[in-house]
Amino acid sequence: VARNEDQILDAIARFAAEAPTLPYAVDGMVVRVDSFAHQRSLGRRSKSPRWCVAYKFPAERKTTRLLDVEHQVGKTGKVTPRAIMDPVTIAGTVVRHASLHNYSLAAERDLRIGDTVVVEKAGEIIPQVIEPVLAERPADAAPIAPPDACPVCESIVEPEFDDSGRETARRCVNPECPAQIREKLIHFCGRRQMDIDTLGEKTIDQIRNESEIPLDSFADIFRLKDHRDALLTLDRMGEKKVDNLVAGVDEAKSRGLARLLAGLGIRHVGESTAKSLARVFPDLGALLAAPAWALAPRGVNALSSPKRKDLFGLDEPIEHEYETNLGVHTAPIVHAFLHSPQAQHMFDDLRAVGVSLESADYADPSIKATAAETDSPLAGKTVVITGTLDSFKRDELKNILESLGATVTGSVSSKTDLLIAGEKAGSKLKRARELGVETWNEASLLNELKGLVDHA
Repeated sequence: VARNEDQILDAIARFAAEAPTLPYAVDGMVVRVDSFAHQRSLGRRSKSPRWCVAYKFPAERKTTRLLDVEHQVGKTGKVTPRAIMDPVTIAGTVVRHASLHNYSLAAERDLRIGDTVVVEKAGEIIPQVIEPVLAERPADAAPIAPPDACPVCESIVEPEFDDSGRETARRCVNPECPAQIREKLIHFCGRRQMDIDTLGEKTIDQIRNESEIPLDSFADIFRLKDHRDALLTLDRMGEKKVDNLVAGVDEAKSRGLARLLAGLGIRHVGESTAKSLARVFPDLGALLAAPAWALAPRGVNALSSPKRKDLFGLDEPIEHEYETNLGVHTAPIVHAFLHSPQAQHMFDDLRAVGVSLESADYADPSIKATAAETDSPLAGKTVVITGTLDSFKRDELKNILESLGATVTGSVSSKTDLLIAGEKAGSKLKRARELGVETWNEASLLNELKGLVDHA
């Protein structure tokens, strides 16, 4: 048993020397206090004990040659450089590929095609290129060139930057890029989006892989009814299942603008933002007619007059301020997507197959709150829900609160007006107390909702 720091370090060194001879993989040791009394005395942090610490051995590193870099497109359209290398055995497996994460990182490490590079496995699992061996760089080593167009669909690639101006990612802006479409179809059909439970991941894969039925765009989902006979030829696709599939797809046509926007996989537009936009704009046409500043009125009004003029061309603040969950940096990105040729084609296709582009949540922002909202203690408040509630499902309560004029968000901040805390509320409740945010338990919530909603 080690009793002091030197003994602990000696024990680690001895074990590290023996580790390669063991019949199992080892990537470190755990150093702990044995005494239960001392453990109780030392206590715990929020996520780990104070009497126990992991010591990781340095990752095994090897050198190999960087042969080429391919550009991979992920489900969100992010284009990532991937190294192709001469095979090298590291930590027991042969490594041929490694993600370079983003093009700025590759440039900062001065990686070039043809270099001899140092490779390791992060956490003994994920291969990564650490650095080039400059002394062995060949004269014809070529810098890694970021693509200006998507390597799959050749659409525009949009770079992203952090506050320092460093590029953090590149993304294909085409929402129907083949490299993205499978994941987007699965997301589009999800319960919180268009809610087509008869068209899950396995069924999507089966149709795309085992038939000639086109399923390469959102509109294709609503054309599946035209391929009924072909669907019946697929394995485990009987009459009843196909009928349910067609009925589920047909029902989804009327979900409305909020669900549609949430399902399209638009960057910066999730469920909450989609619903906020659908409250402000009565239909897709109104949304498309809106200038970029109309997608973020609160953020625009918070700008100084010179910045508001410079960024959005406005001399005066926006008269009717409303919440969209978009800011002055994200609103132009969403606006640019909505007006891209690919998005216009997608909307035209959806309109042609009968998908509703009207909002079921619209409330004219220039009109004052309805009587129900005026009488509501929640009107105009920003609310966060945490913990487990007996009387409500989370989505159900969110819809109720929003119908009473509240804005429901996912995190506690200085702008939060109210926290509703059920059982097992954790860090959000602690944060709310630190900020002095008003907190209701479930009993308080039910009392406040009496007379306002039938559920209460």
